[in-house]
Amino acid sequence: MHHFVNKYLFVFVLLFSITIGAQNDTIRFKDNTILTGEIKTLSTGILTMETAFSDKDFKIEFNKVEEISIVRKCIINLTNSRRYYGNIKSNSPGTFTVFFENGTSEEFKLDELIGLIEINEKFWKRFKFGLDLGYNFTKANNNAQFTISSNFEFINEKWLIKGNINLLNSAQDSVKDVKRTDAILEAIRLLSKKWYLLSDVSFLSNTEQSLTGRITPSLGLGRFVKSTNKLYLGVTVGATYNIENYEDTTLNKTSSEAFLGSSFNMYDFKDFNLNTSVKFYASLSEKGRVRTDYDITIKYDLPWDFYIKTAFTLNYDNQPAISGAQLDYIFTSGFGYKFD
Repeated sequence: MHHFVNKYLFVFVLLFSITIGAQNDTIRFKDNTILTGEIKTLSTGILTMETAFSDKDFKIEFNKVEEISIVRKCIINLTNSRRYYGNIKSNSPGTFTVFFENGTSEEFKLDELIGLIEINEKFWKRFKFGLDLGYNFTKANNNAQFTISSNFEFINEKWLIKGNINLLNSAQDSVKDVKRTDAILEAIRLLSKKWYLLSDVSFLSNTEQSLTGRITPSLGLGRFVKSTNKLYLGVTVGATYNIENYEDTTLNKTSSEAFLGSSFNMYDFKDFNLNTSVKFYASLSEKGRVRTDYDITIKYDLPWDFYIKTAFTLNYDNQPAISGAQLDYIFTSGFGYKFD
């Protein structure tokens, strides 16, 4: 009996030791309390930390922290729009040192640290992917609507690559089917503290404007107005090229445009996420033509990686190929699961 108990006690202690050993991030409070686990985020003065002995993350007021050590590399946001990449470790109270990849290091005051984005060393864990489906059916007129939305994101110390696609197919008796697809693939290359290059390719197809496909590659220069591990606000200027195909092929055309855009993202605010962007296009090759693309997505995270999401997208063209079809918009809602 004693042998049986000792055997399982040994296994328990071993597993407990492995668990503790895997949690290498450490913070020490001003009252000398030490907490060990995995630091997830730091934003707006709140540090989020996961530990083995709690099924909920700790929300910690960062001004109560005296020392901090993080094993994984991080994008480190400091006051005055300074951004660095490396490991963090406190060597004395009220300070921390950033250890850079080239072997050098620099010490800062702890109150200069305002944001962290942790970068996983495993390449595949830098990806996030989401998929959600929606279906509505009404007996009247046999009205059926099906929607699919998907998005992904990749982040490292210099690049942010993200994309999404939304599909809508609606059918009912005695009415022409409504179909719409919009998608975008976007890459941001960080240049300095506030500036970045932006490149994207978007696609739009909708029956409302008799548009079988508009492919729009763009290139621009952007500036972060606000950037932390919880949100960013950016503005961009640049140029784009349109390749437009319509149901009536005689309307097919190409054109060039200048654009001014802005995007605002809030994420992980107590399970609440918001992503919105707007772009204004002024044609360089068609006199007086102006377009606007706007979208907003609101998502709320549920337990076990499920979520609910609503989205709204609007497209405006003051010189559409089809008369009376200047405006098209779509509102969707759905339930989904997040892979990360």
